[in-house]
Amino acid sequence: MIIYGSGMAGMLTAHMLRRHKPIIKESQNALPNNHDALLRFRSDKVSIATGIPFKRVKVRKAIKYDSEIITEPNIFLSNMYSKKVTGAYYDRSINNLDPAIRYIAPFNFIELMSNGLDIKYGETLDPYKLPSVGEDPIISTIPMPVMMNIVNWKQKPDFKFKKIWSKRGVISDPTMDIYQTIYYPDKLSKCYRVSITGNIIIAEYIEEPDKKASELFSFLMEDFGIQPKTLNNLSLSEMKYGKLLPIDDTIRKEFILHMTQKYNIFSVGRFATWRQLLLDDVVDDINVVDNLIGNNYLINLSSKKGI
Repeated sequence: MIIYGSGMAGMLTAHMLRRHKPIIKESQNALPNNHDALLRFRSDKVSIATGIPFKRVKVRKAIKYDSEIITEPNIFLSNMYSKKVTGAYYDRSINNLDPAIRYIAPFNFIELMSNGLDIKYGETLDPYKLPSVGEDPIISTIPMPVMMNIVNWKQKPDFKFKKIWSKRGVISDPTMDIYQTIYYPDKLSKCYRVSITGNIIIAEYIEEPDKKASELFSFLMEDFGIQPKTLNNLSLSEMKYGKLLPIDDTIRKEFILHMTQKYNIFSVGRFATWRQLLLDDVVDDINVVDNLIGNNYLINLSSKKGI
């Protein structure tokens, strides 16, 4: 079995389908480790699937708006936040500020996921490498607009997405072990969410921020009530497909089904299926794909688990 893409979805698939002895083909020349946003999960599914221990924690959440810390969600702030981070109005996590159990991945999670996997770098999928029904199946985590270009799909919709940036630093107190998030719905601020996980602060932005630590100090002191002496290991990273905006669902499902029926290619992950997914959800999708492969590949995907 061949898996295209060594991002988190591709490597998770390789772990879950080990019995097929998968080979991962990655277009870049090294492991794409550009995910510096918060790796916090709602269940331990990914931990179990990969065999990598996660830390079970209780996360407390709040909203900062108009110089106040708010602990009760409301429609006004929810809509403002959704418009800020996606450009449209959707149900977002800001709607639930109750303390919640979450599972925190190690900060070297992507590196740990790659251990023991057969990854070939500098390998791309082009029209001449497309399989057909009857050949071994391929798992694709390639973004849907890229795959549509590869197969010359005629009904290509307007794929819209928003970049996000994340800035992080290590708080100088190594004994700190707290898990908290504050949302920032005000459109005048580039930052939309700041989280402390253990002793690391991660701020996420809808526009590129500066590389300085001063704003992180401000968040800590003014909003979290923390007085750090220093912030170490400051970093800034960009995610091109940070927020995916929906496309016509009929076209989306038709394309996924077409890829399976004509080419024996199964689409896995948020980019390949063009859905705003959590990695927990991808575990369920991989189980569906595994069942489809076991049933001669040609079951209508559109009726399965919302794929």
